[in-house]
Amino acid sequence: MSRNLCILIVLLLSVTIVNAQPPSGYYSSAANKECAALKTALYSIISNSHNPQTYNAIWNQYSLSDTIKKPGANNYVIWDMYSFKANGTANYYFTPITDQCGNYSAEGNCYNREHSFPKSWFNDEAPAISDYIHIFPTDGWVNGKRSNYRFGEVATATYTSSNGTKLGSSATAGISGTVFEPIDEYKGDFARVYLYMVTRYQNRIATWAGYNTDGASTLSNNTFPSVNINYLKLMLKWHNQDPVSEKEKARNNGAYNFQNNRNPYVDSPQYVTKVWNSNCAGLAALPINIVYFSGKLIDGKIHLTWETENEINFNRFEVERSFNGRDFYQIGYIKASEAKQYNFTDNANTIRGKRVYYRLKQIDNDGTYTYSEVFSVHIPLNIKYNIFPNPATNFIVIEAGSNDRNIPLRIQITDLVGRVLIQNKYTNSNNQILIPIQQLPQGTYIVKITANNESFIHKVIKGM
Repeated sequence: MSRNLCILIVLLLSVTIVNAQPPSGYYSSAANKECAALKTALYSIISNSHNPQTYNAIWNQYSLSDTIKKPGANNYVIWDMYSFKANGTANYYFTPITDQCGNYSAEGNCYNREHSFPKSWFNDEAPAISDYIHIFPTDGWVNGKRSNYRFGEVATATYTSSNGTKLGSSATAGISGTVFEPIDEYKGDFARVYLYMVTRYQNRIATWAGYNTDGASTLSNNTFPSVNINYLKLMLKWHNQDPVSEKEKARNNGAYNFQNNRNPYVDSPQYVTKVWNSNCAGLAALPINIVYFSGKLIDGKIHLTWETENEINFNRFEVERSFNGRDFYQIGYIKASEAKQYNFTDNANTIRGKRVYYRLKQIDNDGTYTYSEVFSVHIPLNIKYNIFPNPATNFIVIEAGSNDRNIPLRIQITDLVGRVLIQNKYTNSNNQILIPIQQLPQGTYIVKITANNESFIHKVIKGM
């Protein structure tokens, strides 16, 4: 069969899938229910209708419901949420079927099948191992970087993909360790899939919670709520901030055509708050004063953000910092304003190379107070510049903060014995400088960036 004919078939099937809807009465048994009763009703609906397919069959399904027209062209490419940027473009594009993995040695080599709810969390059990709803086509290299780390918000990145997806330390209080952060445009997609998984497999969650450390830290050992409360807050935040997209609707219709069940949180986003809210048993603490508290390293500063509920007789927040996690001192305060969303900035340039701990002291009008949960972030010595992708194949991008635009830079790339291989002067006019490195052999290199008589050193790996 010719490629043009294949593309035509994909287009025709895609139109059919997008127009599909849940059959009449599909969710009727969930009517007028809430909390655990609603979750169980949804579990029964999407479990009883589920007709599991083979893991290998997912490759063909990707060609039907995981493609998008390539910008500036007529052919369709795989819609990879780890490479497509917010503006709808990517640095590379995967051709359906042709570019499926395979082996990979760098970002952009090929796409594979990622269990967004990692399979080590459920010990490769069927039918979760081949449940299309949570298995996305993603860049093989980036998928490998993600490993089985849970999704979260990154404070300091150790790896950044070409579209801005990050791996690094958690920025969210109550969620510790290494996490993997998709870009904002896809956070709701992943949150709703996660909530689907703890609903579709609620009868297995108690067992799954004992399989893997990262999985156990996101799951609760019960049928309801099935989710660790701090992780639930993050998933609810992502669900609210990134509403259901046409991409999700089309993929959900594709799932129904493929395996005969659906993600109810895509069909009816209101189910999320009907299942998990403060009126439910065990969730009274859900809308506490601090809904979430997080911080990120941006432009040489730690940007603290938090969201509140129930500000009754409330006076102020005092922001506290510590370098050992025990001895805290105040670095600022913010008066209560019923704004619900607050932020505070701490200058990271004065605390480079240290692990820093933050917490909020919440003080009522009568002087009584409580503390938020603590989160920590390591401030690297080099905070002005980020280099990605790393490992790289054809180029590296040196990204500076918005406060460092138009600063002349001297960039030098050497091998590990100090031989200068690339050296040039640049003006950072648009925050990013692209440097071709395809002429370099595979190996490890040192990138030295000099600006205003200050030098910053990074290590970069050149792949095949």
